[in-house]
Amino acid sequence: TSSEAMDTLGQYKITVWEEENFQGKRCEFLMECPSIMERGFRKIRSIKVESGPWVGFEYPEYQGQQFILEKGDYPRWEAWSGNSGYRTEHLLSFRPVKCANHNDSKVILYEAENFQGHKFELSDDYPSLQAMGWGNKEVASIKVNAGA
Repeated sequence: TSSEAMDTLGQYKITVWEEENFQGKRCEFLMECPSIMERGFRKIRSIKVESGPWVGFEYPEYQGQQFILEKGDYPRWEAWSGNSGYRTEHLLSFRPVKCANHNDSKVILYEAENFQGHKFELSDDYPSLQAMGWGNKEVASIKVNAGA
C-alpha cells in the first residue's frame, strides 16, 4: 500500500556498482531489485549499504545463495561472503530485510528435504527444539509462512 511505502521510505538505501572497489556503473536503490540486469547492469561486484539491513542473492528473482548486508562497505565479494566458504563474485538481485512483528511470525520445520516427513510449526521463540518435542538434531527443510 502507499502508506506502507511512505513508512519505509528512507529506512533502506543501498548503492551498487558493476565493478569491484566501487568502480564502473552505479545506481542507488531504496527498495527491492528482483533483477539487476533489468536495470542495464551485468552484475553487482561492490556495494555500500547506507541504511537498513539488506539481503543480496546470487541469481535474479531472489534465488541462489543469499548474503545479509548490514550497513557498511563491501568493495569485493569476500566482504559479503565472509567465512562462509561459498564463493560467488557477484550478486544479481537484492531486497531490504523488513523486520516483522514476531506476533505474526509462522514457520514450519520438516525432518526431510522438500517439505516431507514429520513437521513442527513454530510461532514463537524456542531456545530448544528438542525440549519442545522435535525429535531430530537437524532440520532438513523450512517453510516461512509469515514474518521474519
